[in-house]
Amino acid sequence: MQSKVYLFEDLALKNALQPLTQHRKVAELWVGTSTLESKWPNRVSNADQADIRVMSGVVPTPPTFALLDQLPADSSYVYEGQVLAQRGQGTQHLEQYLPFLQHPEDLLTYQAEFLKAEIKGNNPDSGNNTFIAPENIYVHPSAQVQGNILDASKGPIYIGEGVTVQIGTLIQGPAALLTGATTNIGAKIRPNTTIGPGCKVGGEINHCLFFPFSNKAHEGYLGNSIVGSFSNLGALTNGSNLRNDIQTVSLYDYALKGPRNTGLKSLGQIIGDFVTTGVGTNLNTGTVIGSHCNLSSIGFPPRFIPSFSYGEYPALREFDFEKAFASACAWIALKNQKIPENLRQSMEEIWKADTSFRN
Repeated sequence: MQSKVYLFEDLALKNALQPLTQHRKVAELWVGTSTLESKWPNRVSNADQADIRVMSGVVPTPPTFALLDQLPADSSYVYEGQVLAQRGQGTQHLEQYLPFLQHPEDLLTYQAEFLKAEIKGNNPDSGNNTFIAPENIYVHPSAQVQGNILDASKGPIYIGEGVTVQIGTLIQGPAALLTGATTNIGAKIRPNTTIGPGCKVGGEINHCLFFPFSNKAHEGYLGNSIVGSFSNLGALTNGSNLRNDIQTVSLYDYALKGPRNTGLKSLGQIIGDFVTTGVGTNLNTGTVIGSHCNLSSIGFPPRFIPSFSYGEYPALREFDFEKAFASACAWIALKNQKIPENLRQSMEEIWKADTSFRN
């Protein structure tokens, strides 16, 4: 892409993509091997320096770049009333669809495309591992990979800097384990999965996105799901991703303030930041959990759990704010990260916004 691009946030879209956007901008959402904003060539941080202003939810792919380079002076690309891109004054409106995120689960739709495009194999020495289609496997020199099976015959596999893949791990591509991630003994990583920086995972994970610094370290299944940052799913936490009647899955929608039929038959959980689940927690198909929740349950809790919920279902109650703040700081410290200066302010905004859901 030749044009300099400035990404602007659309507040309505940010609201629709909750809970994943409660602690981050739309541009900071992860997919494939990196955030949306990092995928834009020639991105600038000042709108005055840009040739084009692009809504941050627009999906950065080569066809998108080509269309943006063709945008005439003082014109905008508009789709169904939504301005997606603007060059100059943008006074001339051109009806042109560009792929853009509209719902949280859309990130999962683009997983395979980005993983296949972004991972380039380096044909590593297999050592005491079994590598299938090693030409499609990338292993960073600092990664620790011992006694595992990596199958890249149907998609590439990326093992990043400082990653530890413990003995007995099975990985099917396309999949990526990013900087500092760890698998526990015998983990099963199935296709279209990203394990973000600093995450620790185990059990069986299929077609999932883990944002940085979260854990699902022990046995249990998670499929077609997204997990925010600094979350921890306790041992034997299981998430259903298919209804017993094989019908399409509905999901709580923050913009609609009610359920929305996704049209998808496989969809698990959308989990916000700083969420912890107790041992043996079961989560139903199409469950949305807001940020700063601490919950456990043997039976299935509700399919929408508002931010700052606490306790064992059915006795969920409001999470005391100061305890939630202390918990968030503790998880950040555990991952050796710096506590953001605006963490309390950000949490207070989420608390106020979700108060009506908890009452």
